[in-house]
Amino acid sequence: MKKYKLGFIGYGNMSKAIVGGILKSGILDKSQIAVSRLSDTAADGIFCTNDNGYVAENSEYLVLAVKPQIFKQIEFSCSADCVISIMAGVDSKSISDKLGMDGRVIRVMPNTPSQIGKGATAIANNALGDRYNDFCKRIFESVGEVCFIDEDKFDAVTCVSGSGPAYAYYFVKAMIDGGVANGLDKATSKALTLDTVIGACEMIKANPDIPVGQLISNVCSKGGTTIEAINVLEENQLDKTVIDAMTACRKRSEELRQSK
Repeated sequence: MKKYKLGFIGYGNMSKAIVGGILKSGILDKSQIAVSRLSDTAADGIFCTNDNGYVAENSEYLVLAVKPQIFKQIEFSCSADCVISIMAGVDSKSISDKLGMDGRVIRVMPNTPSQIGKGATAIANNALGDRYNDFCKRIFESVGEVCFIDEDKFDAVTCVSGSGPAYAYYFVKAMIDGGVANGLDKATSKALTLDTVIGACEMIKANPDIPVGQLISNVCSKGGTTIEAINVLEENQLDKTVIDAMTACRKRSEELRQSK
């Protein structure tokens, strides 16, 4: 039996968010977690070292949470039962080959709202079996919503949930600026914008059988105010711009993956 249930190689913001979710949900306690990072100072009461090999050899599950270029440089043997990678752009086969894991790797793509427990995480479909997949699912459900998807779709995941928070921030910023341009003070415009966007998203989730296009139409009265705004968005092809941007994101993800 391994000394630790879960080990982390790398302890940045995402790792801290995951550990926070795990502890809050009671999946594990601090004594079951180990962390390896450059500084071996205490990690919130969790065992911490700068010895990657020690954590890799003494953890049942090992989370790789370093940048891909760092992963290329590090060398350690790994006897974990399963490796869970949250590294962007490195496929599970490359990880398995480097660490000698014989396919015992699950690739995962969380996003930054995981830091506040509102993440959207994609987990690669894997033939490891329920034991590994279920544990991985429990970990990431502690910081948000989870879906399973084939790993060959991860570049598409990148352009939706991985990079998606930035698109949302961009649109929200434009709405706030639009409110200011039309006479509101910034604080009021920001408050109204945030509550409106959050409320609209909750409406979509609360009405899964209603197409989003229908929800748009429900707000638009013929000859009214909302339809005027929607007409401008359509004339400027906002939907095409968003799709083109996401396609560019996906293509860049493919380029980066193929260059590694």
